[in-house]
Amino acid sequence: MIRFNKTIFTLPVLVAALSSCGGPGSEEPVVLNPEAVAAGKVLVASGRDSVIACVGCHGANGEGNTELGYPRLAGLHPKYIEKQLHDFKRDPLRMGVSIEPIARDYSKTPRIYKDLTVYSPGTRHDAAMNAIAKEMTNEEVINVANYYGSLAFEATPVPNDFQSLERGLELAVRGKPEYMMPRCDACHGPRGEGFGEHFPPLAGQPIKYIVSQLNKWQNGKRDNDHLSMMKNTANLLTDADKILIAKYYANQSFKVNK
Repeated sequence: MIRFNKTIFTLPVLVAALSSCGGPGSEEPVVLNPEAVAAGKVLVASGRDSVIACVGCHGANGEGNTELGYPRLAGLHPKYIEKQLHDFKRDPLRMGVSIEPIARDYSKTPRIYKDLTVYSPGTRHDAAMNAIAKEMTNEEVINVANYYGSLAFEATPVPNDFQSLERGLELAVRGKPEYMMPRCDACHGPRGEGFGEHFPPLAGQPIKYIVSQLNKWQNGKRDNDHLSMMKNTANLLTDADKILIAKYYANQSFKVNK
């Protein structure tokens, strides 16, 4: 007699897993604008008026700040950086659905075939970044994103105790299937190397940064994830889980644009 396990996967879970995270070989190459890279380099290094220089927090080469928990930006996908800056710019009080009047001629009314779920564009709450991003023009957002996307980066693995790394590895490669929580590597790539514009690398990010972002997913101060996947995943993590997964990814070797 053949016995099947009783794990049940709903259709939305399968669709999200198969279509949203992509797969090996399906990532498109990043195309950078040389003029935007040059302009972004100037703004990052010197700032302007009420836009302070990015290097003060994110490092001279976009490497971030491990001690203070400021994220590494070097080598991130420019489209990902663009989205984050726009989400920092967005006023959470102006979020919502804008309903346009229905045309009398129904044939001229656009038909959008979606399910009944409304996805908001999302916001990120951070006192410093909210103020800076709101002063940036759309062109400056593109320039900064292109500049950081052009930078090379090589992580220095942060040593940690074996037990923490082993338990963090389990979350990365196995997840918590008993709670229907997917493994982190399913979207963020093997060893947290990232995948495309929606799923950034976790390897090489400061421990404090990863933990703080998971906290914000949980408390609602960050709500700009793709199809609410991160919010739903973060809500299944304990305080210990957050520290363990952050230690694991900080311990990984990783390099980009080298």
